[in-house]
Amino acid sequence: PAVRTRDFEMLGITTLLGSGKSYFTGSPGNRGKNIKVVATKLNGLLIAPGDEFSAVKYTLPYTTEAGYVPELVIKGDRIKPEMGGGLCQIGTTLFRMAMNSGMPITERRNHSLVVPYYNDLSNGLPGTDATLYDPVPDFKFKNDTGNYVLIQTKVNEKKGELTFELWGTSDGRTGSYDPPVLKKWIPYGATRTIESSTLAPGEKKCQHAYTGALTSFVYHRILADGTTEDRVFDSAYRPLPEI
Repeated sequence: PAVRTRDFEMLGITTLLGSGKSYFTGSPGNRGKNIKVVATKLNGLLIAPGDEFSAVKYTLPYTTEAGYVPELVIKGDRIKPEMGGGLCQIGTTLFRMAMNSGMPITERRNHSLVVPYYNDLSNGLPGTDATLYDPVPDFKFKNDTGNYVLIQTKVNEKKGELTFELWGTSDGRTGSYDPPVLKKWIPYGATRTIESSTLAPGEKKCQHAYTGALTSFVYHRILADGTTEDRVFDSAYRPLPEI
């Protein structure tokens, strides 16, 4: 290893503060490749006291030279391949890790569409996801522990399981979040037909429909002095008809 265990201990990195998990089971090959590239990039990352972690900053550049491959991303009403697609699996897992570690969340945006990969593990509902795209939206949290923290990543390809851990010095804080609550489903409406010169005459390609949703959940932080901070995260996912 580039950094030895005793070096981490000198920085106060001795305790598992919290972890986050998500599943990418059934992902296309390119999606799995991009997830592994980022997991390697983030594994062993040190965040200094008082620093703000930016997921986009530490996963750039989204290029072939950096190991990324094209995969589907949401662009307006189209789902199409772009370099580094699938990285929202990273943002979502980081979001859950940061909350379970009691970190202050400084930037987070939910996806525009309900994507099953990111549904919450407790009840299968959307709401605890975080999307990434260069330069925005980004996912960020601040290290306010007063000591260094370390990200450890684990990829279980057989299970399609992604786990991120945050290690550091415990100051007695705890972090947790409630399962998301569904406020309403939003129907996607009638199929939309678009003529395109990119298809051969008579050829048809379909993009499946997405049901919209409004959800909400509460993130709880209990600080070392006993102070409780509750923060509500509302998420709005738009409906999109079959195209």
